[in-house]
Amino acid sequence: MDPYRGSKRSSISFGTFQRQPNSYMASAYDGGLGLMQNSTFGNSSGNNGNTGFNTGNNSASANVASRSPMYSPLQYSQFDYNQQAYSPGYSPFHPLRSPGPPVLTKPICEYEAKHPLFGLDWSNEDFICLGSYRDGSMNSLHVIHSGDLLSWERVAECNVTFPVSAIQWQPSLSHPRRFGTCSDSLRIWSFCEEESALREQLNLSLCKYDKQQQGASRTNAAAGGSGSVQNSPRQQQGLIGELPPITSFHWNPVDPNLLISSSIDTTCIVWDLQSSNYVRTQLIAHDSEVFDVRFLTQTTQLFSSCGGDGSVRVFDLRCLAHSTIIYEPPSSPATLQPSTGLTSSVADSDEGIPLLRLEPSPFDPNVIATFALASPRILILDMRNPGSPVLVLEGHSASVNQIKWHPSKRNVLLTCADDCQVLCWDLNNSILGHPIDQDQDHTMDSSQQQSNPVAKWNSKNLLRTLDTPSMFYANGRQEVNNIVWRPQGGDWFGNVAGNVFQNVKL
Repeated sequence: MDPYRGSKRSSISFGTFQRQPNSYMASAYDGGLGLMQNSTFGNSSGNNGNTGFNTGNNSASANVASRSPMYSPLQYSQFDYNQQAYSPGYSPFHPLRSPGPPVLTKPICEYEAKHPLFGLDWSNEDFICLGSYRDGSMNSLHVIHSGDLLSWERVAECNVTFPVSAIQWQPSLSHPRRFGTCSDSLRIWSFCEEESALREQLNLSLCKYDKQQQGASRTNAAAGGSGSVQNSPRQQQGLIGELPPITSFHWNPVDPNLLISSSIDTTCIVWDLQSSNYVRTQLIAHDSEVFDVRFLTQTTQLFSSCGGDGSVRVFDLRCLAHSTIIYEPPSSPATLQPSTGLTSSVADSDEGIPLLRLEPSPFDPNVIATFALASPRILILDMRNPGSPVLVLEGHSASVNQIKWHPSKRNVLLTCADDCQVLCWDLNNSILGHPIDQDQDHTMDSSQQQSNPVAKWNSKNLLRTLDTPSMFYANGRQEVNNIVWRPQGGDWFGNVAGNVFQNVKL
């Protein structure tokens, strides 16, 4: 079990919800990495009665040693699956894992930090920003860079007080290079490669607090008081850790001057970097803590949030008097019972559990993926069919930590969890009923996206489950805490486990 697990959970939620440590078998990873691509398997039946595999090449592991470092772990040859080395029930799809020798003895490329990592984002210029996750008041930000994606070099580092729960590079703009982080406050940082320096450019949370204090001071002065206008730097320093923590934020990909953040104080704030006071609007979004918020695809007006009340809500900045609840915890287990011939295991144990993260599809603004606290399931929601998920992914055997849609391939989702795995899901068959050629160029404007929606679910709106991913990547014995796609092309993904960042080629 990950030795960093205990400190990670309390910091991520910033609230009253804490995940209790689970115990799970790690024997599947004793030899190192276990890797699989489901598309290489045949449809014949094996000796064990389970789904059969094409095992014609039993010498695959012997050939691995001669592969180049650019070899992709997600495209290896078949293994000998005849051995029975796994405990039944360890995973819903344990026959798909290799009980034989590992394909590779070490990842393609990795960067090791001194402390456990969580915050992670990958820029268009192959700069990666990493944030440590430690209890106490000693954390750090790292910026690393690679010219060939085979070795990483640390180009900048700075210390921060609190652990960072989210990092995002400013979209569209490469110069000046800026990124945002959230923890106790929402901060904007500038990165100067020539000076190898990170500088805090703006603390939006403190700016908002200062403006509020200035307004109160002016009111006090109008009433005959002294009317002190601004807090001193010492007073501002004393506010660190006292403001409501920011659980997540999202930089608008259409307008890089817009950001939106969520907080444990039940609110979401839309920030405008061109505004004099930086705050465009603030609203109460949920009945309890808000854990994540995202702008919907190709829009500056619509955003979605999830929180401690277990619901997913969609807001329109042009009309904040109302919101649309597209998902909330079922009132009874019967709400999500499957139809005949279809399986569903959205257990009633998920009822009322907070939703930690959500991820809108980059190709269809109606489709949102989310997952609950301490749950191994990922829910796929469609705003055209609100109330219950239209697809449930059940491949993980431990709590899910992060989900990311592929930046250029439709309906391809990457997920990671405490079961030490990264799963890649191709949902095209489940969503459309037929495969899509993923090699074609999917670049299209917003009008084409609206007129050609990607996620057209089956006409009966039946709840479906999927328990077998198209590919998986197993990361030794370390829980995979976070994942990210390489933005240009999406041919690589990165993950952090323990104090190590790894990048893997598809």
